[in-house]
Amino acid sequence: MISTLPKAGPEASPKVYMFICSSETYITCIEKSVFGSDQPWPLQIVAGDYCLLHHYEAGAVFGLWKAVSNGGRNLVPKAWGKKFPYQVKVSLASQKVIEVPRDLMAEFKVDAGIGRFDSVVESQLAARVIQSMQGK
Repeated sequence: MISTLPKAGPEASPKVYMFICSSETYITCIEKSVFGSDQPWPLQIVAGDYCLLHHYEAGAVFGLWKAVSNGGRNLVPKAWGKKFPYQVKVSLASQKVIEVPRDLMAEFKVDAGIGRFDSVVESQLAARVIQSMQGK
């Protein structure tokens, strides 16, 4: 099912969250339709927010998923051997899993403390990412 952008307005800014994965954890994300973290930031996700998946080994960001649950703890308790307890259930919001265009990927902010993308995508960039990926 393809989701559409929310209506314009001050509260309508789409929220996009960036999860990370390796080749090993990617399979669980896709098969179980759940993304997770060892940090509590996914608890701020609400159903309807969008999610991306940064595959750091491939050097690519994939999308587009939509949260179908609020963020929580151990929504899929046995996923990843309990290493990533902060989770959100997702469903595909684009026709298939696709790579975020490199020009947009270059605009993502990097958390200097950990050397990875910030977990929250800035709102104007988030809207452009969603728009570029829907319908593909």
